[in-house]
Amino acid sequence: MMRKTILALATIALLAGCGDGNSADTPAEAAHDVAMVEKMSREPFKPILPGGITGMDIERYGLDKQGCSFRRGAATDPLFIAGKDEGFMRVGADLKRFAAKDVSADLPGGARTTYVGLSSWVDLVRLPDEGSGSDALNWPARLIVHDSQERVAYRADGTMTCRE
Repeated sequence: MMRKTILALATIALLAGCGDGNSADTPAEAAHDVAMVEKMSREPFKPILPGGITGMDIERYGLDKQGCSFRRGAATDPLFIAGKDEGFMRVGADLKRFAAKDVSADLPGGARTTYVGLSSWVDLVRLPDEGSGSDALNWPARLIVHDSQERVAYRADGTMTCRE
């Protein structure tokens, strides 16, 4: 974010130095120039498509711990595994690691509702359910993955399963 601001200010400074010295930029023109620089510096949108974390992955990386896992529909492999300190999601061939955001809400098993990665973050949202109660370890949920520029790159409804 800081780099974008510096880039925008540097571009405006360069633009201000151009010309014959007789032009008087209006505040509206300057605001338009800033908006154009910010728009040009945004990365193109790329959706994030998580794949299932297989049983082999869970065994290999020791992910069978206390916490929660999100599954979409009738899938057997979870799309996201949420632990006390970290969460995991497979994107392409890579198993991405996310740090638990301590100020987010608690889930059973010590899991959290928000996890932050290097270039994205994950929100886990409980959806309304029919009478399972607040102590239930299974409930309908929504997985939302945001990219580095706060855009929703993936969203899916499914089931959250927790174990303590």
